[in-house]
Amino acid sequence: MNKTVIIYKTKYNTTKKYAGWLAIKTNADLYELSDIRNSDLKKYENIIFGGCIENGHIKGIDFIKENYEKIKEKNVIVFYVDLGLYDIEEIIKLNFMPTYRYKGIKFFELLGDFDYKKLSFMDKMKVTYGGGRINSSALDFRKKIVNSKKDNLDDILNFINFKKLEK
Repeated sequence: MNKTVIIYKTKYNTTKKYAGWLAIKTNADLYELSDIRNSDLKKYENIIFGGCIENGHIKGIDFIKENYEKIKEKNVIVFYVDLGLYDIEEIIKLNFMPTYRYKGIKFFELLGDFDYKKLSFMDKMKVTYGGGRINSSALDFRKKIVNSKKDNLDDILNFINFKKLEK
């Protein structure tokens, strides 16, 4: 039985890409959020959740929050994918109130990709007319941005390896 699971919720596939790379590097089981049940979590020691940021909120994070009492004694890591428009403290406050309840979770930010051509109609409207932090004054939305690379996972991998050494 594998001791680590990676669960992700993606919108434009950058989170899926990171989750896949991480699963290969850690030999973890990999699930899209819709493919895992609450009861599946009990068989893992390490639970890694990844989600993209939308208006400051981590997509799918309610799954971790709703199950936190069952998994708080496990190693829980949350990574979120964004364009660097939020700092980690903002993300924690926007997604995990009261913050003291979730103090056992380790958080990581991974820089994501941006391709205006691939956005949904609603997301194009938000970017073009200024909804959330991504707007025309924050970046040149006509340019494709590719931030995702395997090296971005180094901090998470170092943390996981450190946790293994502690045991």
